[in-house]
Amino acid sequence: MEKSEKNQTTIGSGKTPVWLSEPYRPAPGVFPEMVGRESEMRLVTAAWIGSAGHLPMSPLLVGEPGTGKNRIVYELAEKSGRDLYILQGHEDVTAEDFACGVRLGGNGKKSMSYVLSPLATAMLKGSVCFIDEIGKIRPRALAMLVSVLDERRYLDSILLGERISAASGFRFIAATNSNEIHALPEFIRSRMCPTITVGVPERSEINAIIERHFPGSESHLKNLQDTFWSLWRGHTENGKRPTPREAVHVFALASNLGELEHRENGVPQLIPAGSLAPHHQEKIGGTLHIKPSNIEEAFFQLFRKDGKQDEQGVDYASATR
Repeated sequence: MEKSEKNQTTIGSGKTPVWLSEPYRPAPGVFPEMVGRESEMRLVTAAWIGSAGHLPMSPLLVGEPGTGKNRIVYELAEKSGRDLYILQGHEDVTAEDFACGVRLGGNGKKSMSYVLSPLATAMLKGSVCFIDEIGKIRPRALAMLVSVLDERRYLDSILLGERISAASGFRFIAATNSNEIHALPEFIRSRMCPTITVGVPERSEINAIIERHFPGSESHLKNLQDTFWSLWRGHTENGKRPTPREAVHVFALASNLGELEHRENGVPQLIPAGSLAPHHQEKIGGTLHIKPSNIEEAFFQLFRKDGKQDEQGVDYASATR
């Protein structure tokens, strides 16, 4: 998709023309209403409050995959009324990736133009920058963040030959998985605070998340949830709870399996489907089409360790019978 003129600006004394990165704006209906995480959001909000003599802090969210770290950031960006720019961390991120990249001209043109990174764009516009999986980025590249996270609040781009200073509204936050926090060098960890642990919610909160994603009658949902928790007890040890992502994935697949069965005998209808009469892949029904057997099948498909059982020898197909 072509960038519009409103995504262009100039920076520095030389008025260098640059393209801006695009913010992340979730499509309507992608996320149901937020459940829980009040204490984590309270801490981030407090850390982001700044004044003339005290700069905003840069929180670090730490937790297992699927616990909802990203969702916390999305919710806070919306509540703060700021655009959200996301930089995805991985081991191939370079120092200059934090500042600027080069865009080749299209339609046979041999021209090149500069594109500001999500971080540089957020700094310039006074928005929120979120670095996801920051623990995967190599220390050499992370050194570029030092001047952003301390009192200097600027970013020097060698490619541009310009300094990008943060506008007053700029806020920073990052997230990493629990097993990767040790990979962060001390010169970054010391500048990121507070460190906020995002743990696995209690069973009641996970049930509430399921209810927000899959609304239906209270008694029917309770029956499905009981099936899920019974299966989970057979799958895990030491009372470990599932992450919200794991629970939602089970119910999402179960919901789709129930929907498929509800449509004119389900799977057999896939066989005659073709380009003139394709199989419809938009959901028509609701949660009431989910049966306990759908939860069992979805659980088995998502958590099986081999063709029949998990590593603890649990046969999910019969775990609740």
